[in-house]
Amino acid sequence: MREMVSVIILSYRNTQGIYETLESVLSQKYDNIELIISDDGTPGFSEELHNIEDYIEAKKNSNIKNTVINAIEVNGGTVKNINSAIKKARGKYIKILSSEDRFSNSDALDKYVEYMENTKGVIAFGKMRGVTREGEYKYELLSCESDYKLLKSYTIEDTRNRLFKRNFLPAPAWIADRRLFEENGLFPEDTRLIEDYPYWLYLSMKGVKFDYIDEVLIDYRLSGVSSGGFYGEMFMKDMLVIYNKYIFPYDRRFGIFQPVYNCLKRGGLNFYMSAARWDKMSAGRKILAGIKYFPFFILVKFQNFMNNYKNKRIGGKK
Repeated sequence: MREMVSVIILSYRNTQGIYETLESVLSQKYDNIELIISDDGTPGFSEELHNIEDYIEAKKNSNIKNTVINAIEVNGGTVKNINSAIKKARGKYIKILSSEDRFSNSDALDKYVEYMENTKGVIAFGKMRGVTREGEYKYELLSCESDYKLLKSYTIEDTRNRLFKRNFLPAPAWIADRRLFEENGLFPEDTRLIEDYPYWLYLSMKGVKFDYIDEVLIDYRLSGVSSGGFYGEMFMKDMLVIYNKYIFPYDRRFGIFQPVYNCLKRGGLNFYMSAARWDKMSAGRKILAGIKYFPFFILVKFQNFMNNYKNKRIGGKK
């Protein structure tokens, strides 16, 4: 029997989405899976728990070696939920999915583990494709780089500098050897919703090598906090923490012009925070924000236009 993989399904106020994710996990051919469902204080989760347990019992095969339900009573945020679940995991490898996200095929875990066994690395990123509510696939996503040939050519310094620019790594598509957490600790809890970005920055600064599996292994539901062009206020609060703690103190890409770049970047962050607070703003504040951040509005519109154009060229219907 091969090494155990702990597959963690995260949920918060989306218990129905658990079943979609469960279906893809239970259909995996890999022969040694630990299944962990970790809910972050969803109201009424205890009432749904029996249905979830019955579903697993009815659908599971002999490859599901252990099942854990981690029901957190009080909502603490995504980061604490993930860390709590990882502490309960027994597998050599750890794979995390959010409710509604799925493995792209029944061989996905086999491909993840085969790659990890061959490379002996501690973390690897597969590719993911977005899935809209209408069932359309989006292969070009603003949240991640799709050119894995390029990423494989990066040095650790290249990766770190690219991360200073933006988070280009697909959070739903990573798998890790538990050594990653034993040697580097769990996800930092100074953010509430964003677990991946500060951790990737931290790992890159410690010299950890990221590996890449040039194959689509995850279907990512385009309904999360960072899947659209604009973000919520809590998400942006996390981003301000990340830039102030993990990026601005260490980014030296522009030499003597670094303060100018940092100033422009802070302007962009303030623009996104204004967009997040738009519905709470008075008409006068909206006018001032529109004037102040007009170039950023144009830039975001252009990025979304180009992304949609790329996806139309690629095509694909579920």
